[in-house]
Amino acid sequence: MYQFTEKVAEQCGIPFCTVLKHLGNALSALFEKLKKLFPPPSEAPGHEKRMDKMTTILDRVEECFLRVFSKLGVSKEFLQSLTGPLKTGVKYVAVTIGDITEQHPYLVATLVCIVIGILLSQWIFPAILQMVGFGPLGPVKGGIAAWLQGCVFGGAVPAGSWFAILQHLAMV
Repeated sequence: MYQFTEKVAEQCGIPFCTVLKHLGNALSALFEKLKKLFPPPSEAPGHEKRMDKMTTILDRVEECFLRVFSKLGVSKEFLQSLTGPLKTGVKYVAVTIGDITEQHPYLVATLVCIVIGILLSQWIFPAILQMVGFGPLGPVKGGIAAWLQGCVFGGAVPAGSWFAILQHLAMV
């Protein structure tokens, strides 16, 4: 998706950072609307509710992408041909992760560290961190990262936690 976004920006003569900014703003606005769907960990939904919520979330994220890229002159049909299979895969992965997290939280923490290590070798990771609100000086006010910090850790993020690691990576 990163390469696709970069290519569309290039074809339209729009700086890639502008596209990232528009996507970041659109996704942050969408995230504000979707916050209500995420209960605290102690009230985690079962598998079926998780499936329904992921469908809703992915449909809205797709609408957000379609809106941004349509403004840039990309065919809606072409975008939907790409997002359909992507949504199916993301939904399966997200629901499976939710199910495993609910049943095996320490296993998930280990897997998250492994995935972060793999993503570090990719150049897309800094853009993802920026889009979700991890800034060079800390979480960006009003961003997804700031919301996660407030909900999960409050004002004191433990050293070595997944959040601290992500923030460190955004600051490097």
